[in-house]
Amino acid sequence: MSDNVIQSSFAAGELSPSLFARVDFAKFRSGAATMRNFFVDYRSGASTRTGTELIRPAANTGKRIRLVRFQQSNNVSYVLEFGENYLRFITQGGSVVNPAVAINSITYGTSTTVTLATTVPNGTMVFVGGGNVPQLANRYYLVVLISGTTYQLYDASTILNVDSTGWPAYAGGATVQEVYTIGTPYTANELPLLKFSQKANQMNITHPAHPPYVLTLISATNWTLVPATFGATIGAPSLSSVTASAAGPTQYKYAVTAIDRNNQESVASNVGIASSVDLRTDPGSIQIVWGGPVGLGFNIYGSSPSYVPLAPDIGGLGFIGSVPYPIGVFIDSNIAPDFAQTPPIHDDPFTGKANPQCSSYFQQRLVYANGGGNLVQTFWMSKTAAYYNFDISDPPQANDAISAELVGLEVNEIKSMVPMPSGLLMLTTKGVWQVSGGAGGVATQGGPVTPATITATPQAYVGANDVPPLLINYDLIFVQAKGSIIRDLAYNIYANIYTGNDISILSSHLFYGHQVLEWAYAEEPFKIVWCVREDGILLSLTLVKEQEMYGWARHDTRGTFESVCSVTEGTTDAVYVAVRRQHPTNPAIQMMYIERLADREFTFGAEDAWCVDCGVSTIPNTPATTIRIVPDVIGTAFIVAKDPTFSIDQVGWVLRADGGIMVVTDFLDTKTVKVKITSPIKDFVPNSPTKQPVLADPGEWSIDKPITTVFGLDHMEGQEVACLADGGVVNGLVVTNGAINLPAPATKVVVGYGFQCQLQTMYLDLGNETQSIQGKRKKVGALTVRCKDSRGLKAGRTFQTLTAIKELNKTTQLGFGIPLITGDERIVMDPLWDVPGQICLQVDDPLPNTVLGVIPEVVLGDSPK
Repeated sequence: MSDNVIQSSFAAGELSPSLFARVDFAKFRSGAATMRNFFVDYRSGASTRTGTELIRPAANTGKRIRLVRFQQSNNVSYVLEFGENYLRFITQGGSVVNPAVAINSITYGTSTTVTLATTVPNGTMVFVGGGNVPQLANRYYLVVLISGTTYQLYDASTILNVDSTGWPAYAGGATVQEVYTIGTPYTANELPLLKFSQKANQMNITHPAHPPYVLTLISATNWTLVPATFGATIGAPSLSSVTASAAGPTQYKYAVTAIDRNNQESVASNVGIASSVDLRTDPGSIQIVWGGPVGLGFNIYGSSPSYVPLAPDIGGLGFIGSVPYPIGVFIDSNIAPDFAQTPPIHDDPFTGKANPQCSSYFQQRLVYANGGGNLVQTFWMSKTAAYYNFDISDPPQANDAISAELVGLEVNEIKSMVPMPSGLLMLTTKGVWQVSGGAGGVATQGGPVTPATITATPQAYVGANDVPPLLINYDLIFVQAKGSIIRDLAYNIYANIYTGNDISILSSHLFYGHQVLEWAYAEEPFKIVWCVREDGILLSLTLVKEQEMYGWARHDTRGTFESVCSVTEGTTDAVYVAVRRQHPTNPAIQMMYIERLADREFTFGAEDAWCVDCGVSTIPNTPATTIRIVPDVIGTAFIVAKDPTFSIDQVGWVLRADGGIMVVTDFLDTKTVKVKITSPIKDFVPNSPTKQPVLADPGEWSIDKPITTVFGLDHMEGQEVACLADGGVVNGLVVTNGAINLPAPATKVVVGYGFQCQLQTMYLDLGNETQSIQGKRKKVGALTVRCKDSRGLKAGRTFQTLTAIKELNKTTQLGFGIPLITGDERIVMDPLWDVPGQICLQVDDPLPNTVLGVIPEVVLGDSPK
């Protein structure tokens, strides 16, 4: 008689083989022995990862690139592509490009030339769109000038000639758009040590070999990258005269500063000295005259009377008054200077002195740290609300710039800084320090930082490396100094310090002997940290600390992952990766591609799945009008458009709206067609008694002509690819001349490199505290898999003895969708005995799966009768 045992969660992720005997450990029963190209779904179970959409090739063949997040707001985000002395930009899944230039003519042949309406820079990358030649459109090319406005095309993804033999005659309408690019001082080898901090549309960039730079977004095609300039944002006035009304033996000296509209104060003007009667005892006055820049006004500083000659410097000056702009005259009639407020002293701690290696913002100050050499423990804070002004005063003012260092028993090289409510956390090679301030001269956590109150306190004595830490809710995670351990860091109210744990310990086999080079956090929709390992493997960490969920998994592709970043796009945190792949026809050449992890949404069912890498899809035709679906008899409906939209040649085309799929059967007029519903409509007006479908606005519906040829696959030339056509799997296709031919027409097609997904349970255990079944033979006679939105799943005792689960592997004719399955599916297993009792699940086709739980029917051996 068999016993049913359920594994109801995979929240612990892929566990280390060192834990295979720890059946006493609670996470043993929620872990997996293998989780490859599956990730921990924080809601329940394990889900296959989505594939990647090819955005475009990178600029330099095989050279390192780095993807960096630039998030100005929730609505404005960019992916920065840093390469060999260049910077390019991606937003909302597409490249930032310059205005379109028309293609006047095309010359076909084994090489292809185009004549443009005007010139574009020689050797640049361009995007070609529009026109009547599908082999040409929606691809990236490199253009090489022949003469005038005639250029030869090279495919940007292969760096090969474009063979256009047999293409249809060009009828006009195509354009080229140059991929917007700016230069940088950074070589490809320097990219790993770039570090960033951002405020609104400005990003600070630091590197040990370069002075700090500032990247500024002005518009999508107008970015600047310039060295940071330090000092006040307004120039000093020019003192023209200092005149005493009555000459005498007493000397007075004066200087003037300018105040700009941001309340920044310039350095002092030149000093003027006047010989006058002693204004304290004799009648008289001194007139100060100057000229200065446009601003809010001017501060005037003066000295006490002196009977010895005064030096022409700003020493001994105190505040005596201010005037608004444009007044340039001030009368001193014996005003006592306030020496608590003196002219600013210019200080530039970097130009020609040090290259800071990291930056951050804290309490309205820009903070740089780690100047290299003997300054690795030093940090510099700007004046309050004057981010590039490091001027100081004598005596010090509360808003003055601050220079300080961490002093410990060992050298603490500052690697990163993160502002937290209680202070600025500095992650160093030997531990974590907190920089904080106070009020009234008493240092307190969270208090204002001033030159008089700043203090640095050691926290956890675990060092960090150069990978920037990630701030997740109230938690911080960082890579330990040697690169192979991941730790979290949170404030411990009982110990009154920041401390944390090793959150990679349960999956230590994924890190031992390896290093994490880059990572990014995508909060929505799956709360995953994506990590690039030095060998090109991508790791995922599903992190929900309040549920004590730390689930690791590993992911691979036909190539190596080299960079990752995430940016907010709408309600999703989109993940972009840089992947090094072999040239499709010359394995000796390495190519670099920028790709985006596809969204995991199934509005129209299986056909929305994107489970291929470096993939390309057909582009839906979305007319710019609103439509209304009017149900007719069962299985049919009328589509009524607001504007003239339809034509008679659209009979047989496929229309998608309101979650349903329909085929046009009759053309009635330019605003009305009749359709056959092949997949049920899902979106209805709430509480409608007649289940009236909602209106579909522009962009929310499409109508497409069935096709048999898919173009734009040159980056996979000669390779066997995986294909999902209208939700049906098509195997065995090879890319020829940049295209594939489908065995039957389809309207929604995704083509790319396939990848295999594997999930293996831990050694079977019943959780019996009094009697263990470890070491006993077991037979799993049958298996029930509880799944969600799944197809194509295979199961077995080992990965070599897999059997397709029938209901999850239905096949049908192309053009008729197969629904994704949600529910329990049972399979009879191979009737063999073994000791582990593990279950292996695998997906080979480009289809999605979510395994909520597995329920094996177990028969135990080695037991007394």
